[in-house]
Amino acid sequence: MFACSGAMMLFVFTGVTEAQSAVLLPQLKERDSTIHTTLEEETWIASLGILLSPVSGVIVGPTIDAIGRKKGLLFFFINMGLGFGIIACATKLWHLYVGRCICSFAVGMEVAAIVYLAETCTKKQRSMLLSMVAASFTTGCSITYVVGGYLPWNIASAIFALCCFLYFLVQLLAPESPAWLYKQGRIDASTRSLQKLGRSPEGIARELEMLRLSSKEQSEKFQLKVLLEPTVWKPFIILCTYHFLQCATGVFQILYYTLDFIDRLGTSYNPLRVSIIISIVRVIANSTLGIYATAYVGRKPATVTSGILMTISFLGAGAYEYIYRTTPVGHRPCEWVPIVLLIVNIVGGILGVCILPWLMSGEVFPLRVRGSMSGAVFVVGSAIMFVSVKIYAAAMEVLAMWGMLFVYAAASFLAVLLGAFFLPETQNKTLYEIERGFLPRDRRDSRVQATERSEIENAERTV
Repeated sequence: MFACSGAMMLFVFTGVTEAQSAVLLPQLKERDSTIHTTLEEETWIASLGILLSPVSGVIVGPTIDAIGRKKGLLFFFINMGLGFGIIACATKLWHLYVGRCICSFAVGMEVAAIVYLAETCTKKQRSMLLSMVAASFTTGCSITYVVGGYLPWNIASAIFALCCFLYFLVQLLAPESPAWLYKQGRIDASTRSLQKLGRSPEGIARELEMLRLSSKEQSEKFQLKVLLEPTVWKPFIILCTYHFLQCATGVFQILYYTLDFIDRLGTSYNPLRVSIIISIVRVIANSTLGIYATAYVGRKPATVTSGILMTISFLGAGAYEYIYRTTPVGHRPCEWVPIVLLIVNIVGGILGVCILPWLMSGEVFPLRVRGSMSGAVFVVGSAIMFVSVKIYAAAMEVLAMWGMLFVYAAASFLAVLLGAFFLPETQNKTLYEIERGFLPRDRRDSRVQATERSEIENAERTV
């Protein structure tokens, strides 16, 4: 838990970054604001929170393969703290742009956290700790709504910057990933890292053997021919598709424009109060249902269940908005209906669609290219995310609220089909078993036989 706390805090600050625009933009609209913005500038402030994450996503994979997973996490806290610091000191619009860009660059370090979590945990611990990622992210969102909603945006940003710099010091005490150390040929250091993580002697021997099997192919540099391996291109295409559908369900548009989205639902409820209620629901749901779904439920049934709940809630909210689209605010019957359906949708997303595309990249790729391919998936996912956030205002003008909700419903239904027929199952499997699952059956069987021979040889040497 201590070793992985830095990775968890990374997701807290990622949640802060991605939710900051929801509380920052309303403050900039106030008359006494020192910085005034147009609608176009507001969309840039929001979307810049993810703009440079594809760039860092390209860099982070090869970088953490070269220098280690821990150093990637350390760079995140320095980078994020600098971004929040610039926002706290901003006096002009371009200062906000710069600060948001620096924070978005730090978001790309998320790849380092996922890989670090996957490589430092046993298969049982991995599911449990990965299940806490969503709770960490939503905790960051909730902190933003409370701190950023009731404090001036510059003071709130200064508090976030200070916390980032403080946790840099904590991360210095964490051990390096034993899998990365083994891959570098530092077997003794890998063993010591496993000892620091509390593994038993038998557990250490077993994990070292699995690392040996996963490290047979020693090339760590990303090359185009690697994409021809089924253990690489299959999970890459599946996860990229998952990311596209995730963004098409409006997950990030609702997150980045929470107050505006609630206002567009056409109810007389206070958007800030509703957003705080939603953030509290997010934290509770992630800390209960989210952890249970990620730790104990398979990836396939979690995605299917999540997609079904999102589809139903979006269809219901879309039907309500369409029927009462011409009714003035305050005169609609049962104004609580779209708010309740939105909350149901968010809870449903927490079960799978909102978090699994980001988590699974650390599970499905072979050790030799895990960093690089996790970075490649992150680049695709964050690029799609940037586009979906940037076109929010234009899409709303063209489709209106009811049309957007129906689009979200269609994407949620497609996520159900993806989970049912194409998504690999990684729950309670070792990383080596997951990798083997992407191989053709004949190659998979030969790999099994080779593994069995290896185990017999090891047993004979032990005797």
